[in-house]
Amino acid sequence: MFALYSPGDEATWLASFRFSVEIRPRYCECDPQGHVSNVVYPEYLEFSRLQFFKAAHDPEPGDFAFQHVAAELRLRYVAACFYDEPIAIHSKLVALGRSSATMDQAIAGADATIRAICRVAVVRSRGAGPEPWSGQQRAALERFCGGELPLGPP
Repeated sequence: MFALYSPGDEATWLASFRFSVEIRPRYCECDPQGHVSNVVYPEYLEFSRLQFFKAAHDPEPGDFAFQHVAAELRLRYVAACFYDEPIAIHSKLVALGRSSATMDQAIAGADATIRAICRVAVVRSRGAGPEPWSGQQRAALERFCGGELPLGPP
């Protein structure tokens, strides 16, 4: 089964994230029992990814910070999220390739219980296919993440 931390080590893994955004699920995102629909989780993860890259301050102009597309997303649902419950979506870069990046993400309840985990590969693209991150972008991302990032997939 897909896992990003060792059993019993959830708190340590969550503490390794330096970036998160908070949301409260809306009524329209829930099923009749008040559970957040499984199709909404990728939207929450995308929102956090975009806010992460925005906070990293892309040194290059463009419509979106560190413009990219999601190439692969692996998601494991751990526990339900509920209507109007405060949840945090955590995001961190774990590897930076020539034109790609790998991120780990977690959705957690207010009590820090993990509700979902994700590993996503993104590719830098402005519409005409993959293109490499610039040196300035790499430097900005490494500064934001607190140090040099491994190359390629983790």
